[in-house]
Amino acid sequence: MKLFIVTLLWISSLISVHCQSIILNGSWRGTINICHKKSFPECNNDINFNATVPGGVYTDLYRNNIIENNLFGRNDVNNRWIGNQSVVYDKNFNVNSDFLKARKIVLIFYGIDTFANISLNGHTIGQTSNMFLRYIFDATDYIKEGQNLLQVTFRSAVKVAEDLYNEQKKNYIVPPVCVPTEYNGQCHVNHIRKMQASFSWDWGPAFPSVGIWRDVELVPVNDLLINDVTTDIRREDRRTWNILVTIFLETTQSKKENLTTISCHVASILHISQSELVSNSNEVVVDTSEKYININISLTVPADAVKLWWPNGYGKQHLYHLTTTVTTANSVLHKQIRVGFRTVELMEVPLEKGLSFYFRVNGVPIFAKGSNFIPASVFPELSAKEDTIRHLLLSTKEAHMNMLRIWGGGVYESKLFYDLADEYGIMIWQDFMFACAMYPTSDSFLKNVKHEILHNVIRLKNHPSIVLWAGNNENEAALYGNWYGTGSAQIYREDYVKLYVNLLKREVEKLDPVRPFLVSSPGNGAYEETYNYTGANPYSNLYGDVHYYNYIRNGWDITQYPRTRFCSEYGFQSWPSIYTIATAVETAKDFHMDSDFVKHRQHLPFGNQYMRLLISYNFVIPQSNDSIRDFANYIYLSQINQAVSMRIQTESYRQAKSEVNSIGEGMTMGALYWQLNDVWQAPSWSSIDIEGRWKMLHYYAKDFFAPIIVTSHLSISNDLSIYIVSDRLYTLTNCTMEMRVYNWSSITPTLTKFFGDITIEPNKAMRITSFWLSEFLVQLGCGNLETAKKSCIVTLSLTDKSGSLIAPVNYIYPDAIKNADIPVANVTMKIENYFLPGKFSNYPDFKLMLSTDNIALFVWLEVANIRGRFSENGFHMFERKKEIIFHAHEETTIELLRSSIKFVTLSDIYNTRGNFDDASVLEKIYINQSKYRNVNKLQIR
Repeated sequence: MKLFIVTLLWISSLISVHCQSIILNGSWRGTINICHKKSFPECNNDINFNATVPGGVYTDLYRNNIIENNLFGRNDVNNRWIGNQSVVYDKNFNVNSDFLKARKIVLIFYGIDTFANISLNGHTIGQTSNMFLRYIFDATDYIKEGQNLLQVTFRSAVKVAEDLYNEQKKNYIVPPVCVPTEYNGQCHVNHIRKMQASFSWDWGPAFPSVGIWRDVELVPVNDLLINDVTTDIRREDRRTWNILVTIFLETTQSKKENLTTISCHVASILHISQSELVSNSNEVVVDTSEKYININISLTVPADAVKLWWPNGYGKQHLYHLTTTVTTANSVLHKQIRVGFRTVELMEVPLEKGLSFYFRVNGVPIFAKGSNFIPASVFPELSAKEDTIRHLLLSTKEAHMNMLRIWGGGVYESKLFYDLADEYGIMIWQDFMFACAMYPTSDSFLKNVKHEILHNVIRLKNHPSIVLWAGNNENEAALYGNWYGTGSAQIYREDYVKLYVNLLKREVEKLDPVRPFLVSSPGNGAYEETYNYTGANPYSNLYGDVHYYNYIRNGWDITQYPRTRFCSEYGFQSWPSIYTIATAVETAKDFHMDSDFVKHRQHLPFGNQYMRLLISYNFVIPQSNDSIRDFANYIYLSQINQAVSMRIQTESYRQAKSEVNSIGEGMTMGALYWQLNDVWQAPSWSSIDIEGRWKMLHYYAKDFFAPIIVTSHLSISNDLSIYIVSDRLYTLTNCTMEMRVYNWSSITPTLTKFFGDITIEPNKAMRITSFWLSEFLVQLGCGNLETAKKSCIVTLSLTDKSGSLIAPVNYIYPDAIKNADIPVANVTMKIENYFLPGKFSNYPDFKLMLSTDNIALFVWLEVANIRGRFSENGFHMFERKKEIIFHAHEETTIELLRSSIKFVTLSDIYNTRGNFDDASVLEKIYINQSKYRNVNKLQIR
């Protein structure tokens, strides 16, 4: 083992000698029976359609004009029959004689959803029962020269789940039996290893798909197959890193030969630069009587030879390639992976009460700022689309986030997803795919799950972005809270421990000894071991992480939020853009707050009532004779309420970063809101809608997750505290915090108060001042004690010693805005007649100049049909002019932008100018009706 210089010519010649596989993606044929469907009462034949791999039955049938767009209107219900059918996918492919010279040929399915029988040339070669597994089948005996027929016959996952439920209930029921009625969903998904949300959730529809959702590959093999290469990277001391490389081999000796051993040369090379490498190699004799063989190689890397990988906001994301080769007498195999050098620790150390709970990366305590990620599409085959994933993760980075939690009801994400997380510095909290349910613990189920753990931990553990494995989402909370009628029955506690502790925890800790494992979220972390993981309240503020939702109290009331160690879920709903909704509505009547469409798309029980209640705490909901305008205004208010509520809640967590209260609560070190993204056009907790549009929340997240913020805490007794929170790792001196008080009647501040000579300490939350707000406002000319709070608004700004802003401007709303005399603001907008070089894409940026004659609140800009985002949005104007940049994400022109852009302010919706005029909305509806509904129904004769 040594550090040396070598020519890349030798490396390239070495790794190029390997067998060429055949990728079986692309065009396939599909067959489905639709005879039971009421629309086709007389048919008695199967329907053939053109299929695509990677793909799925719902997207294939839509592409073939057999069904209407799945996400349009009520088509999640209208197309429900598909999930009850058996489906057959088949493909003809050719192989030549050279390909067949290999000793063995294997067929690899990287993702198959879910219950399938695989046959090659009429011979069954395997079966599948887990969507999250890679399946490798031996095709040697049945593949032939020339044309071959590969056939995959799928059973309905809905029917398999029902069969398994019926079998299980002979012993005892494993709840929940079904989802709430409002979900319009399917039942028993907890009995199968499939994306749990595919049977519906409170944020998404039921599309229980079947299909080949990841790649298919035919691989010729001589002697050995490299299934995986993994690394365990440890910091040995200040001077060295150790990389333990594990090569997972599968022996593939032909049955016709009697060789019992294979000699091979194994080498691993870490590419530090073009001329600098670290390598090691071994001569190994493999016993072919064992099907699976693991070989280890250790690399010692000088610490000064590599640079650290850091989370977003703390440094750069340095990544290095590591190439492993296995050479035998008959073949040279290679596999290249990418690694990063960083340490990660979940710090759960004793405090005066309870335990801390935070991530320390490279020795630095990190406040986790981010969101929860659900699948990018309800159709698994679309969940890895590069433009979608890149947009979502870039949006995460641009909003100063450093962590995403991959929620346990979705999927283990694609290589692209984790590669981008590595590149952008987004730490990943990785749930295993168990959510909001009890699960069976039969031998067959546990065996299936064990394979799932093995495959996915090995597949993902090389990514430096992954910092935590977590066993499940809310299942301990469901057990403790008796969500599903489990009561005091001991069997459910035993099942819980058997699955998540005895299996998941034990297996994950063996497979990945360098990352922490958390049994459940929410949960009490390390403290759970003291009570055997069940039976205590998992929502304690003194341990672990908490999920917090409250749809009854005013979301703008900062006093309601818990002072927890780490909040890994919290949120409020809002509607997406009206332009996004327009891609799903059938008629203009759907644009109504009480329409059937609105009721159908709201899956949260009482969700529409909760949303109206929460909005009404701070706003009057305008009503007129124009239902479209009213609905557009309601959407706007829902997004304001969500954005401000989430800002206040998130800032409450950041304020508690460095202190505890009298009962030991605080030292909060994480805020991951629910949820980042959407899967359809509906009300949800997301900050980015299904069309990729940033909601107001995401613009606000860019501010409340900024590295330095100035933020307020207004108590019930009207005591106001001002905090400065810094995630920077350096000290800032001679800073100034400025409070401007504005009377609603004037755009000129009534008075400005300065707090100067502030030293901002690194990685800390500091309370700068506290005082009684009402008295302060009276002193600054806002009226008497009775009227002061509703007469004024306060802005907060923070500057460094040069006078430059170092934190986003923030706001204090002393009273509910509905109680204030909001001024009429006449805002105008001018788009400059030139464009700027694009800052975030290859497309140009455009400069917008807004002008106002009065204070303008929640100025909201939208573009109908041009992808892009604004530099700010949902902002207040306390100045007469404001410059905004539109970052285009596609090619456009000034003329097109001028015709597409619209804006609204809070005063607009209470005056004559509404959010949108009827004609523009209706035009958008009709455009999308032709785009999404013009589908030819299949004609059956």
